[in-house]
Amino acid sequence: MKKLLSILIMLVMTISFMAGCASKLSEDNGTNQEVMVVDKEKKEIRILTEVNGKYFTESTRHGVVFKDGKNGEKSILRSFVDEKKFYEAMMSLGAKPGNNLTAEDMKTGTKTIEGSKVNVFVTWDGFGKEIPFADIIKSSDPRPIDIRFGGNIERANKNNTGCILCLDSCPTGITSNAAYPAGWHDMMKKVTFNANEEVLPKDGTKVTIIFRLAE
Repeated sequence: MKKLLSILIMLVMTISFMAGCASKLSEDNGTNQEVMVVDKEKKEIRILTEVNGKYFTESTRHGVVFKDGKNGEKSILRSFVDEKKFYEAMMSLGAKPGNNLTAEDMKTGTKTIEGSKVNVFVTWDGFGKEIPFADIIKSSDPRPIDIRFGGNIERANKNNTGCILCLDSCPTGITSNAAYPAGWHDMMKKVTFNANEEVLPKDGTKVTIIFRLAE
């Protein structure tokens, strides 16, 4: 009887704890949506973000960044989950990190990020469908997007930039776009990126980003 009572108490404590976490997540993002959902069967991660309307008119190389990271206000989409938890989720899916770039590579503009290929999609409440991430970005040099799991967790832990998805190859971002070599936006000035205001909803709208392993 004592054993059964102990199990019931533990069950009640676990449910109470989970309920507490759920409410905290709701308070953090202003909605009842979870900030990250990992589906290992589908090899898919969904994260909650928010549109930063500043980049409808200004250029940035930052696609998705944790809102409390150093680059949180430099991104088209502010994430409600941090880059370290996102990295752990990618590893749990079996993704292979590239880890092939250094900060020096940003100065040469010749190397691109490696790692598992990731297909990225976007949706939001009331939209009713998923669209490719590429559709929400305008580039001065349009190319097919090629998002790779760069990994870079040691640099991410050191720099705390919050970078989850960079629009050109990056030695710090957890994922980045191999379609453009490292340094092409900030150092080489060879390309500019903006949010596509003809596609994305207005500033401050919550948007879900879906990362699916392609291999």
